[in-house]
Amino acid sequence: MEPTGTNDGETYVTSVRKTEYRYTWVINNFSVWLENVEGEQCSPQFPSGEQESVKWCLNFYPNASMARGDEKSCSLFVELVSSPKGKESATLEFTLADANGNPILRKTCKHEITVKSNWGWNDYVSRDNLLEKVKPVDTLVIKCKITVHSTIVNEKLLKTPKPLPSSLAKDLKTLVDGDNKFGDVTILVAGQRFPAHKCILSARSSVFSAMFEHQMQETIENCVSIDDIEPPVIEALLRFIYTDELASLETMAHALYKAADKYDVPTLKSHCRCHILEKLSWETAAETLMLADLYGDLEMKKHVLQFLSGSVAAKVTETDGWKEMARACPHLVDETIRAMASQLMSQK
Repeated sequence: MEPTGTNDGETYVTSVRKTEYRYTWVINNFSVWLENVEGEQCSPQFPSGEQESVKWCLNFYPNASMARGDEKSCSLFVELVSSPKGKESATLEFTLADANGNPILRKTCKHEITVKSNWGWNDYVSRDNLLEKVKPVDTLVIKCKITVHSTIVNEKLLKTPKPLPSSLAKDLKTLVDGDNKFGDVTILVAGQRFPAHKCILSARSSVFSAMFEHQMQETIENCVSIDDIEPPVIEALLRFIYTDELASLETMAHALYKAADKYDVPTLKSHCRCHILEKLSWETAAETLMLADLYGDLEMKKHVLQFLSGSVAAKVTETDGWKEMARACPHLVDETIRAMASQLMSQK
């Protein structure tokens, strides 16, 4: 039977089921038993129980000549007593052991056996060798393991359902974009009101947390007035606080950087820093250097100085930003010149 594949997005698995039978036959006083028995000796049928439809038994011949073998040997077979199918394809494993479980001989074979027939070995083991090995207890242990591979099953593979994707950001976004009737504080900027939630603002910003923790005017009035940040920037700040969603970095990266610094939202500040440095050019270098200096951002400052010490230096000095920096922050001009000099020295 060919393995079954997929159909209409469903998956099927073809497998061969195996059934394992184990049986142990213990013969005490083996040497005496061997002298007093003749012909075929059969074990009790196994597995026991009337409900079992497949049954086996072991056939032991003390004199192998009766099983077309050497008269100085013993024969050992397994017989299929009953099976609804009339035959079984099986792997047989026989192990002879002494009373302490020490193996004497182990043999394995694979064969298809029909009902009322057997399969095994005519000359399984020498009688003299076997009698010697079972000393001094004189007990023979015959272990049989039968593995039947008989049932081919096609099963539909059940797919474990996947959980729905996280909706946390989407759900929190409704608190920013919706009516926000459950807000407990208002952010007031240039006449625009932004309803918000103290618990969320406090969790995301240490500045808001300190503000609401103490009996400040904002806490008493449940209103935070901001007069140094434009409404679109506050809206973007709140959106990030609620959802981690970044927006408008192309147009307000510098303004958002300042807002993130003021309200201590380090993740937003980091995003803004990376965006500003990715977009760094000879036209924006001076402005960016002043921003880094103003906010004590050593990482940003180091990056800009390295940029300015390269081949763009001549172009930068012609920009309005450089002229403004020379007027307002002359120490930055000195730092830039030192960085350029250091770069030139390292190239020699």
